[in-house]
Amino acid sequence: MRIPTRIAAFAALMCAAAPAQAATIIGQISFGGYVRPIGASNMGAATGLDFYNAVTPGNAAAPGTIVSAFGSTGVFSGITCLGLCGTIKDLPNFSVGSINSFFDIGSAIFFDLASITSVNQSPDNAGGGLKLIASGTFRIAGYQDTPGLLTLTTQGDGITSFSATALSAVPEPASWALMIAGFGMMGGMLRASRRSVRVRYSTN
Repeated sequence: MRIPTRIAAFAALMCAAAPAQAATIIGQISFGGYVRPIGASNMGAATGLDFYNAVTPGNAAAPGTIVSAFGSTGVFSGITCLGLCGTIKDLPNFSVGSINSFFDIGSAIFFDLASITSVNQSPDNAGGGLKLIASGTFRIAGYQDTPGLLTLTTQGDGITSFSATALSAVPEPASWALMIAGFGMMGGMLRASRRSVRVRYSTN
């Protein structure tokens, strides 16, 4: 009767692994804002980006404005807005380090920029083109901080499209630890059950 007890303990341990990743952020969100080049007159030669406020352009003190946000999947599915719905900080150059709260799209959702992964510029387009990919972390009240990927695409000065994706497919380290411990317990249970088998023969 010991084996069912051990199996129940194993099942409880495996179930305990679920909450460690249940609260991670999942899905993708797309949004738009205004941007202009830094260090050049067009995006094809820019060395940085200025996310500016469409209401008060040229005002360095005003944060860049997100003019639209469209939730698409996962945690972001219910987030939609038109008009001034969020802010994004200036990016002084393409080799900048981490920027806390790089963008804020409201609803207590933040993206902390960690590093610029790649910068692809197209100087031959009208005004030049730019595609920037960056890694960072999503923060949403009630969820665990989750790694994310930000993609920015723009053609010259003006409205720019952004897409941010949460990278939460890989289990949390705590989940891995619990699952490994659970499998170890199961192996120990099987070995113990084999050792406990005894065969007796009648002497009559």
